[in-house]
Amino acid sequence: MKDLSKTELLIMKCVWGSDRPVTATQIKTELDRRSLGTLMYRLDQKGYVNVDVSTRVNLYTAKVKEEEARKKKGREILKLWYNGSLDQLVSDLYSAEDEDEEDN
Repeated sequence: MKDLSKTELLIMKCVWGSDRPVTATQIKTELDRRSLGTLMYRLDQKGYVNVDVSTRVNLYTAKVKEEEARKKKGREILKLWYNGSLDQLVSDLYSAEDEDEEDN
């Protein structure tokens, strides 16, 4: 499974959030993007969506579950930034929370 850009993640959240196939028009309405066709093509190429082209409009369904994508990204962050140390990640999150409270 390849990485998702921030925009691709927003699109996938629209797909994951629907209990039935969605059209590019529905996603575009949600995201207000002009380059939606390119983004949907990329998501298809990365294996995140299935595209049904048998109808007048393309229908998209999630090929990868949101939880699976979230876990994969979490593992990548843990490995890349924290050398696999969950303790260090939690420590950084806790300190960041303290800093946020001090800013308010």
